[in-house]
Amino acid sequence: MKDTDMSDQPMNDSSVHGVAVNDPAVAAAGVAPAAPASSDDPGDAFDPAQQSLAEALKVSFGILKFAMFGLLVAYCLSGTFSVGSNEVALRLRFGDYVGAPGQRVLERGTYLAAPFPIEQVIKVDTRPTTIDLNREFWYEITGGGESKESFRSGQARPLNPIKDGSLLTGDFNIAHARWSLTYRVADPEDYITNVGKPALGEEIVRCAIQQGIVQATAQLPAEDFLKGVVNRELAIGIAQRRLDEMKTGLTIDQLNLDQVTAPMAVVKSFDDVTTAEADRSQRIVSAQQDRTRILAETAGEAAEKLVGLVTDYEQAVEAGTAAEADAADAKLDQAFTALETEKAQIGGEAARVINAANTYRTQVVERVKSEREMFERLLPQYEQNPRIILSRLWEDAREKILTGDVETFYTVPGQLQLQLNRDPEIQKMKQREQLKALKTEQKSMQRARQLQTGK
Repeated sequence: MKDTDMSDQPMNDSSVHGVAVNDPAVAAAGVAPAAPASSDDPGDAFDPAQQSLAEALKVSFGILKFAMFGLLVAYCLSGTFSVGSNEVALRLRFGDYVGAPGQRVLERGTYLAAPFPIEQVIKVDTRPTTIDLNREFWYEITGGGESKESFRSGQARPLNPIKDGSLLTGDFNIAHARWSLTYRVADPEDYITNVGKPALGEEIVRCAIQQGIVQATAQLPAEDFLKGVVNRELAIGIAQRRLDEMKTGLTIDQLNLDQVTAPMAVVKSFDDVTTAEADRSQRIVSAQQDRTRILAETAGEAAEKLVGLVTDYEQAVEAGTAAEADAADAKLDQAFTALETEKAQIGGEAARVINAANTYRTQVVERVKSEREMFERLLPQYEQNPRIILSRLWEDAREKILTGDVETFYTVPGQLQLQLNRDPEIQKMKQREQLKALKTEQKSMQRARQLQTGK
């Protein structure tokens, strides 16, 4: 059999590899169409792999599209934010505030904003902030500590204006002071626009309050300032005006003077004066307490009014105005008689003395009346029998003498030498009787005072 060379076959053969050429154009061009792959072609083994790769790529593209969609959703929702109870927030869209003026500040809640960089959310802490001014107006402290004792022991030196802070008072004296103040953000929009950073806001407030403190201190004498007297409203007002002029959005709520002292070169003398004034005040308070106590013990609740009446009487006597003196004396007599003045009861020692005097006066009057009645009764008898009346009077006198606080001793006639001592039992009995009589007198005085008070 003769071998046939396929390369020598003409290209326009209508039957190549057993495939008929039906397309006239292809046949006219003399190009044989590609024959279908035979089942014995090695390329047929890669068709499943290509199909698997295509399916894997299809799945990967699906996952990628889902991931891109999720990222897009997350990006759109990334603008969600919440505002706490101690803060506020403002939204900026392309650098400009979102919302109408007066409605831009967002308070507590959850909000949705466009994602960055379309919109930006700025939160502002509205809690009060406290700052201390411990060095601005205080002397420089080196390694010895901050106590006055340590300063006196090794740091006493002239004032150095470069290192030592101080304040000038209204009478051109120098003082040192430490302050603290509390401020907060009142206008978040102005604060973000003109301040922006808490550190810058603190520095602005610090500078503004220093101006207020300097001006307020310059209007006070050193004596008042060193006692802690300061016009805080003036200092805060000056500082607040500066902050408002700069539109910082900050408000000062409180200013406290924590510590104040004189310059260390003269602080010992100042402390001596302060100690003397404190001792003086204490003595005055003690004297006033003693005065109140003594007056209450002397005249009770009417003490002050009685002092006024006595003062009026003394002034009238010294002035030589007899009419006024008599009027004041009459008021005093009326008050002591009624134990009352201007609806205030007279009590204490004055009431006791007056009641005792009234009681004694009554007793004396009654005794004199009794003696008068007895004299009038005995006078006719005496005129008739003088010796009998005299003898009777002597017997009465002897009986009174011998029945009093007298011990009687009976002896036999003749020379007698006695060394006697009072019987202690009789003495105790006499003392008990005296105490009983004193208690009875006090009870009667108390009943008389109650009766007068009831009137």
